[in-house]
This record gives sequence, structure tokens and C-alpha cells, in this order.
Amino acid sequence: MQLPEIIGIAGTNGSGKDTLADLRFERQMARKVSLSDILRTEATKRRLDHQRENLRAISTEWGRQLGAGALSLMTLKDFWESRTDEETGISIVSVRRPDEAQAIQDNGGVVFWVDANQEERYTRIKYAQRDRIDDLVSFEDFVTQEAIEMYPDTDDPFVINMAGVREMADIAIWNDFVDKEQYRSYLADTYDIQAV
Repeated sequence: MQLPEIIGIAGTNGSGKDTLADLRFERQMARKVSLSDILRTEATKRRLDHQRENLRAISTEWGRQLGAGALSLMTLKDFWESRTDEETGISIVSVRRPDEAQAIQDNGGVVFWVDANQEERYTRIKYAQRDRIDDLVSFEDFVTQEAIEMYPDTDDPFVINMAGVREMADIAIWNDFVDKEQYRSYLADTYDIQAV
């Protein structure tokens, strides 16, 4: 299967979302934009630490101000306005609201859902040493944070709702590969991510 120029990548923390976007960038010069990084940048501007509850609060605030699909739409607008001749597309990572996924699909893109065993994902994060404060939590806190983001206790479209994104994803990947290289090989072969 050959991917369109726009893809959204959603999924649980530590599941392998960035690996897919990194592979597209390395082999095909598809721009990688993390919606989480946009939120971290804003948290820094506000002098807030990068704990997940702060990032969720900013995301919800922006959603209420600009619409629930705003982060995806802002990212796509920036891509179209600043795209270079070398760039073959864009990977939007950390899609967390159904309206963000819908914005990608409405613009001809597909949305991936990437997941893996919870204990395995927690171990990956610990060994990745990404130096993110939201990664420096106990397993119990990791599980609690994920439940809040997966299953919000409200119908509010501006609140993070990862289960809602999972339900509308076009492609689902269960990342139980032995190592990162095996996962990268699977992605490259299955989705024709070859060097251009």
C-alpha cells in the first residue's frame, strides 16, 4: 500500500508513532510534526513544566478557542505555506481528538492507530531516555494518565479522546515487534516507504 502525502499518526504513548514518522522523513523527506511538541513549546512559553496535565489543559484551551481540529488544521496550513520542493508529504504525530483526525481525512490523508502491550510500552519509554517530564512517572501513573486520555468522562469534543480517534483510524498497527529494526522493516515493506 502506498501512502498519501498526508498521514496522521495516533496511538498510545510508547507505541511507535515517532518511528513511522521518522522513517518517512529519512527515506522520503516527508515532514514530521508532533502535535505534542507544539504543546510543549507553548507550555515552555507559559513557564509551565511539560507534565501531561499541563499539555492536556493547553490542548483543550486551544480546542475551545479555535475548534477541536485546530492543531491539525494549523499544521496543514503551515505545511502548505512553507513546503519545500524536497518534501514529499507530512506526518502529523500525536493526533488525540476525533476532529483532528477528521481534519486529516478531510484533506485526503489517512490516520494510523499504533498500539502495543501497556507494560512493553512503559518499558520502551523508560529505556528511550527522552528526558520528558511526562515520561518520568510510575507505571501506576502511566496507566492512570492513559485512561484519562483514552476515555474522557465527557462528550466535550475539545477534550482529548484517543479511543474516539482509534475508532475512526484508517489503519491499525499492533507493534509487538522484537525490536525497532524489525518494526521499521515491516513499515517500509507494508506501506512502501522506500527511498525516493
